[in-house]
Amino acid sequence: MREYCYKENDHIMDIQTMSINLEELKQKMFPIAGACSGVYFLFNKNELVYVGEGWNCFLRVAEHTRKDKKRFKEFTGWTFISIDDKMKRKDLEKKIRKEIKTKYNKI
Repeated sequence: MREYCYKENDHIMDIQTMSINLEELKQKMFPIAGACSGVYFLFNKNELVYVGEGWNCFLRVAEHTRKDKKRFKEFTGWTFISIDDKMKRKDLEKKIRKEIKTKYNKI
């Protein structure tokens, strides 16, 4: 699994001088993958706490982090299954919600 953040020992930054190795950073950048529609899963530690779907999973997950909204959910990680077809996304989300009762999903 690819890390989405860099650690101090990744040689991206010299801690002593606080200088960044821009060339190394460019080589490790992640491409923008587009909308990434699908079914997403929010976890709090090892517990699945929410299942959702959307045309852009990145934006949907970001919405769940807004503390000023009723949609705020406490979670420590997330993942998703990429599915472009809207009906297939909705069907899978519904099936998973029926099978697994999560903390934040309402039925």
